[in-house]
Amino acid sequence: MYDFKFQAHRGDSVSYPENTLVSYLAAVEQGYKIVEMDCKFTKDNVCIMLHDGTINRTCRRDDGSAFDEKIASTALTLDEIKALDAGLFKGEQFRGVRIPTLAETLETLKPTGVDVKLDNVFQGFNEEQFEIFCETVKAADMGSKVGFTCKTLPYFAWLAEKFPEAHMHYDGLMTREALEYTSKAAPGRVTYWIPYANKSTAWFKGRFADEAFCEEVRKYGNIGIWTIGEMDELRTAVKVFGAVAAETNGQLKPYMLADI
Repeated sequence: MYDFKFQAHRGDSVSYPENTLVSYLAAVEQGYKIVEMDCKFTKDNVCIMLHDGTINRTCRRDDGSAFDEKIASTALTLDEIKALDAGLFKGEQFRGVRIPTLAETLETLKPTGVDVKLDNVFQGFNEEQFEIFCETVKAADMGSKVGFTCKTLPYFAWLAEKFPEAHMHYDGLMTREALEYTSKAAPGRVTYWIPYANKSTAWFKGRFADEAFCEEVRKYGNIGIWTIGEMDELRTAVKVFGAVAAETNGQLKPYMLADI
């Protein structure tokens, strides 16, 4: 068995409603070592778990009906958000699942010992929201079990200093200058995330993982590969790219590591 961490993208988002406690806990039960998640804010400035800027794709009214007009999470209070059904879009068996807050999520996952990875959407928060986000994470007191993904160097530096135990994840432009900067800002606690060229990453416009690129990046820290769903991709990530982590939506399960 490799010393390798499977990351569950928005929890087990293939089989469960993404970015909900149901999805996160399913990933923990299946043995994923990292649970990746996204944050947004409500109108009354509560940090919640949601990927999109609007609630339309993943939320329904309690009667199952969808919303015709686009509704931003910032247009609704927490009470209004909590009245939405965040499970029905995935199936009737998930009726009644609600959007959790960041505080609720961290409180729930802390006892499990899983690594929590907060995606870089926090870089779109305003100053007040970013401070609330940081204070919420700090109050959870998860130490090295919480991590932040950053695309830009200022955010990377701020969070590396504010959370000296946290694992830092970088998925921005990987110039030599950026690699040197990040490795010095958080020595020994950086994973560099590089996309695997496949259907799920076809939208990406930057450089994809290849053997030479990953060999260069490994000089500065660990390699993580996103997002894979096939065993051949997993074997390549580990054996060719030297990755110590990989993200999947849930198609690949931790027990499959025994087959590489």
